[in-house]
Amino acid sequence: MKRHLYAVMLLLGLSITAFSCGGRGNTSDDSTTPADTTDTDTIETTITNTLPNNTEIPTVEAASVDNMKMVLDNQGNLVGRYVGTNENTYTVSVQDNFEVPKDGHRIVEFSAANKQGVLYTRRTHVNIRKSPSLTAPIVTQISYEKGNVPETYPCLGKTDEWYKIRVKDKVGYVRHDLVEWDGMDSF
Repeated sequence: MKRHLYAVMLLLGLSITAFSCGGRGNTSDDSTTPADTTDTDTIETTITNTLPNNTEIPTVEAASVDNMKMVLDNQGNLVGRYVGTNENTYTVSVQDNFEVPKDGHRIVEFSAANKQGVLYTRRTHVNIRKSPSLTAPIVTQISYEKGNVPETYPCLGKTDEWYKIRVKDKVGYVRHDLVEWDGMDSF
């Protein structure tokens, strides 16, 4: 019953947020052209409120994983994402799970803050900005076409709610809620 109540309240909160943003379903920093620098729509990353009986509505935050355990071999080569440990092996994932011997491999924590991993998006026309601000000029865009494999871009760090990203020969910043971070490119 409690889970059902949370789901209903979450939907109500999202509806209110969409209405307060002009009724538009898309409240991202997506734009149609790099020259368009107006950012009147901002995404609400947190919704908080209470019900009349003082029951708190759950907080909704943008999903953003910024660190991940990875398995490296003794030469420092990335093998895959760490899944688990067995008696003599590590379970590793790239696109499928497989086992590697513990001997000759180690587990390392990768993070966006340490300039590791890649970024990708499943949105169209995501702005990459000169500095970590919605008012900063747009230096380029990344995009995704439904049905295609997303392009990945090197993660050059993370500042507050912004990732630093390299797109071809340009470096800029993208909001954390518009992209996904992964410890490795496995597309």
